[in-house]
Amino acid sequence: MSKMKVKMVCTRDQETKVVDLPMSEEDLLKIRATVLDRDSIGYIAGADVKCYDETDNEIENIFEFNKSLQ
Repeated sequence: MSKMKVKMVCTRDQETKVVDLPMSEEDLLKIRATVLDRDSIGYIAGADVKCYDETDNEIENIFEFNKSLQ
């Protein structure tokens, strides 16, 4: 199993977290939610998380990418 560092960046405020993949899908969902910095309503309209690999190439689907590393 190969490990890879991935940057998760919120498009609204540029909040960034670097994670090591692969990880469980549940943990990945939790980290993605913290990057979005969800407000008390539970969502931020128009905000999304962009993900980038170690060479700053955008990852289209972080969940599929995570599975491919397992």
